[in-house]
Amino acid sequence: MDEITLQEVLDAREARASSQRRLLASWGRPLLGLTMNIAGPVKRWPLVDFAFREGLRELRERLGPAVLREELTDSPTGLEAILVCEKPAAELKALAVELETVRPAGRLYDLDVIGTDGCKLSREGQRTCLVCGGPVGPCARSRAHGLAAIRAATETLLREFAAERLGGLAVEALIREVDLTPKPGLVDLRNSGAHRDMDWELFHRSARCLESYFRRAVELGLTQTACMPELQRAGLEAEGVMLQATGGVNTHKGAVYAFGIILAGLGSVLARGGDLFETAARLAAAGVPPAADTHGGEAKRLYGAGGARGEALSGFPHARRACSLLEAHGGDPIPAFLTLLAEVDDTNLLHRGGPEGLRFVQKQAGEILSGPPEEYAPRLEALDDACIARNLSPGGCADLLALALLLYRTADVWL
Repeated sequence: MDEITLQEVLDAREARASSQRRLLASWGRPLLGLTMNIAGPVKRWPLVDFAFREGLRELRERLGPAVLREELTDSPTGLEAILVCEKPAAELKALAVELETVRPAGRLYDLDVIGTDGCKLSREGQRTCLVCGGPVGPCARSRAHGLAAIRAATETLLREFAAERLGGLAVEALIREVDLTPKPGLVDLRNSGAHRDMDWELFHRSARCLESYFRRAVELGLTQTACMPELQRAGLEAEGVMLQATGGVNTHKGAVYAFGIILAGLGSVLARGGDLFETAARLAAAGVPPAADTHGGEAKRLYGAGGARGEALSGFPHARRACSLLEAHGGDPIPAFLTLLAEVDDTNLLHRGGPEGLRFVQKQAGEILSGPPEEYAPRLEALDDACIARNLSPGGCADLLALALLLYRTADVWL
């Protein structure tokens, strides 16, 4: 984390004002600017950049096609964005104030709105102090709080934001996976697959009840270098919460394990840097192996399949491959899912159908993947019917796809 000088701050401010004048002259539309309000000579570290990118993403989502142009600046003084918007300046200011106040970390956003007359719109009321929560003006003028206290409060807000945001993204990934239709033998919007005790609504309820655990996993990665014992305890508690929410049905046990490791790894990367997948592999190696009487343990004993722990110990190679396919296909999950079905030794398939069942699904998926994309959906429906008839369900591939969806969404953190 490099320190910057006062002159660099002043130069960045002048460059930003110059860009604002140029964009106003070119477009004649209001501007919305985003920077981070970070006290002290160090303006950037991974948690700050994460908060900025998520704030910018939210602005894009909220404004949609009203954003006519975007300019992004990456400098030692901090990331900056200027959006040219087809919206009245007053509406943009209302949105800016909302984003600055809707969650505690919004206090770290500086969202400036420039009208077509070149004047900055002021906000009603003062912002609050990071340390004491009172009006910021008197605290700033009197220097009531030292830089160390302000930096500590900033770090706390950034950590809380990262845990909240990443935990929410994990839930979204699980929901996107169950909503993907058709999926052979799995619960989706078409049917309940080869499961008689599960349905679409149950998976949604299960995913949402895990959010607090996902946040906890991020927090552990942010604050501890050797967090696997505590992470496993939290995972066992999360399994209990899941079973209570589902009436005893195991909907997301594999995801509790894999997502917990990846989320703790993301927290570690944000706090200390390093490679996400090397960190994940180290966490997995520090964990207690699964009991021999689990489906994964049985598949390893009978067929030599690595299962969820083997995937984690290897740094999640199949989830990474699926993530790269998501990137290659613009986020379309079907090619990634078919590749997982064709290549992964899914322990759920081995448990339900033995090697013959596994080979059947892998062969069928490979043939679908080699065909034209317009035939993917009908052929997946046919494979779904066949898997239901054979009582086959590739739950391991479903977990890996959900994990790949999370990796795809958080690539700014770990790439």
